[in-house]
Amino acid sequence: MHGGKSEVKFLGSFKDNFPKDQKKHVVFVGRSNVGKSSLINMLVGKKVAYVSKEPGRTRTINFFSFGKNLYLVDVPGYGYAKVSGEERERWKEMIEKYFSECKDRIALILLLIDGRVGPVALDEQMILFLEMYQNLPYVVVLTKWDKANQKQQAEVIKKVRSLTNAPIIPTSAKEGKGKEEILKYFRGIEYGP
Repeated sequence: MHGGKSEVKFLGSFKDNFPKDQKKHVVFVGRSNVGKSSLINMLVGKKVAYVSKEPGRTRTINFFSFGKNLYLVDVPGYGYAKVSGEERERWKEMIEKYFSECKDRIALILLLIDGRVGPVALDEQMILFLEMYQNLPYVVVLTKWDKANQKQQAEVIKKVRSLTNAPIIPTSAKEGKGKEEILKYFRGIEYGP
């Protein structure tokens, strides 16, 4: 269905004036360096998102059109220490502006959490933000799963479960793990329940 690689296009980077059409949004959120760009590239089967060795590179909200009815929305990673307080404040304003302006079109949020580390305080805050303030549907995506040993994996899942009942999808951008499960969600959004 999404086999055609031409179906994904980088639309642009925005700080405001987000696209106003009726396409549904699938939003990627997570800490800096959690592997958002790698996951997007794995899902679409080609390099559309820039993967940086240096965390905190994404400073704008990047839109990719996916199929006919979806945008993949890459939000800047949170919690990068080297970013100034002022920059963090700008980040917060931009994110809040995006959520308030586009809320009715957000179909799903993929909350990326490092599969080796599990949720940290900032991830817990994000869960709270999504559940209490936004009431938006989200899935917890555990990244870099191939790099976590079984003990880490069990601990991470237990910790995520203690915070939320959201579905959990372990992924590995390197091995393609989790790709089908996530694409199933995309198809459900694109073609309705």
